[in-house]
Amino acid sequence: MEDSAHKSEQQNIGAPPEFSDSASTSIDYTLRFTGWPSLGQLVAVAVAAAVYTVLSWLSIQLPSGFPITSVLFIAIGFGIPFGIWFGGWAFVIAYIGNMVGAGLLATPPLPVPVALIFGTVDLVQIGLPMILYRTLARRFGVSPIGKDVYTLRGFIFFVLCAVLPNNILGGLYGTFILVQSGVLPSSLFLANWATWSLSNIVVTLIIGSGLLATLGRLGSQANKVFLNTTVVVETYSWAGRTSRARHGGSADRRAGRVKAPRSQRAA
Repeated sequence: MEDSAHKSEQQNIGAPPEFSDSASTSIDYTLRFTGWPSLGQLVAVAVAAAVYTVLSWLSIQLPSGFPITSVLFIAIGFGIPFGIWFGGWAFVIAYIGNMVGAGLLATPPLPVPVALIFGTVDLVQIGLPMILYRTLARRFGVSPIGKDVYTLRGFIFFVLCAVLPNNILGGLYGTFILVQSGVLPSSLFLANWATWSLSNIVVTLIIGSGLLATLGRLGSQANKVFLNTTVVVETYSWAGRTSRARHGGSADRRAGRVKAPRSQRAA
């Protein structure tokens, strides 16, 4: 009897978890490539990139007294949450939005070679927070997509990983490009850097945190609807997000829509 019980236990190791009458979900956010995106995912990324491009163009219409630099770059308040939620696609959204919206569409527009380089600035401003959230959030006990941004620990992590380092380094790097390309006089380097960084920090603190919290609530509601209306076991990927959702009760098993667990079939 003990041998048979031991064998049965070994067979069940690694087997899918049993269904219960309650729904459950497990989501892991990483930097690991989880497969090519679906058409729907590509559309979502394209929409996010378009929104960020338009917001970048609108933001630079608010003059700061320095070329290209906006006194209130509203777009960054959307770009950083987009990056944290979209994972690796943050680099695509950031580059296109900044290169086109704040470069080619600027008044006057940046020369194409300069705009191509200038687009890399947001790889720092948006890509760095995404990397820090994906790699460090779990270690510090916070959500890797910033859903808990309005808790004390979540807000401190947000400030240290998505507000200060990326905007300070991004402002420094962007100002350096503008000076080296002749768009900005070198005498205005420090003033432009300070204006760029401080305005982005304020926008990220206010708009970025609010959007992260909103996306977190909407995501939680969507997961509840998904789990309460679906009788499947599936694994899907979304730019570094791998989710396993399961739902199914005894009524579903009797209807033949979900297979009963091994132990029940054996009985």
